[in-house]
Amino acid sequence: MDNNYNNYNQQQGNPYQQGNLYQQQGNPYQQQGNPYQQGNPYQQQANPYQQGNPYQQSGPYMNSGYGNYGGIAEEPQKAPNIFQQFGLSFIPPQYHRLAKVKTGSMIGFVTLLALVATIISFINFAISFAALDIKGWVNELPDFEITNGQLYLDEEFLYDEDEIFVYVTEDIDDFSYDDAAMLMDEGYDDILLVGRYGLSLMQNGEYQQFDFSNATTDISRDMLVDTLVPMIQVFIIVGYIIFFVGRVLWYFLCAAIYLVFGLIIASIMKKQLPAEALYRTAVYAKVLMFVVATVVSIIPLDNFSIPFYIRVVITLVFMGFAIAKLPDQPEWNQY
Repeated sequence: MDNNYNNYNQQQGNPYQQGNLYQQQGNPYQQQGNPYQQGNPYQQQANPYQQGNPYQQSGPYMNSGYGNYGGIAEEPQKAPNIFQQFGLSFIPPQYHRLAKVKTGSMIGFVTLLALVATIISFINFAISFAALDIKGWVNELPDFEITNGQLYLDEEFLYDEDEIFVYVTEDIDDFSYDDAAMLMDEGYDDILLVGRYGLSLMQNGEYQQFDFSNATTDISRDMLVDTLVPMIQVFIIVGYIIFFVGRVLWYFLCAAIYLVFGLIIASIMKKQLPAEALYRTAVYAKVLMFVVATVVSIIPLDNFSIPFYIRVVITLVFMGFAIAKLPDQPEWNQY
């Protein structure tokens, strides 16, 4: 029986010797390969975060001059402060930065500019006013009093110097325009004639007359020293405050007029620019001649000034260069 079993094994083969089914066919995981060995689909396709962060590939701010978050482009531009605005206003190619300044910052710049110019003018006038020594002049007057509409004077007074003519007397009832005009023809610019019942004043061709009967209070030399001179100083300060406010408003009004020329220039150059950008261009283009006019006003030169048309031409030239350098943008985003 053993022989028969051996013969059967030789003819048929031991199924265990033919090979384990798993050995002949192979483990499907070995033939096909472990899908994790073939390649993780995340490794084959690549992680989208390895391909590139979309903020690194491109960003809406990369080409706009404001920078981006990729660390490659420039940092975002900061809005120029008031002092930087002053410096950039003299450089037309840099007006693309000024054209995006916020309205509040622009108003603050013009206000500060006008304030500095007004303070300079006030200091210059105050120095000249102090040099006049009005109190000293008043003390040189004879003792006088105006009461009940009439002048009472110890002795007549005459001052004739530096194209100024002052004459005070109670021997003449009053003076007329003809009297003042005659003295003006002789070369006097400031003329004051005081008679018993009134005074006549001529300044640069403008004539005024005042009757003492209209005085609401008594006037004397001591009163002029103690009261009138301080009142004049207060009036001067108040006048400069009003002048400062008017200067700011006038600046913006003139810029609005220059805006019309800016629209024409932009149309000729075929530039697509919003009115806001052109108005800011006009505001900053005016700075140069505003500064020059302020400096000229404090220079002690007689009859020296810059003609108005030259100021207009220079401002328009500045605007033209600035508009030519501004990039075409239908809308301007402010800082």
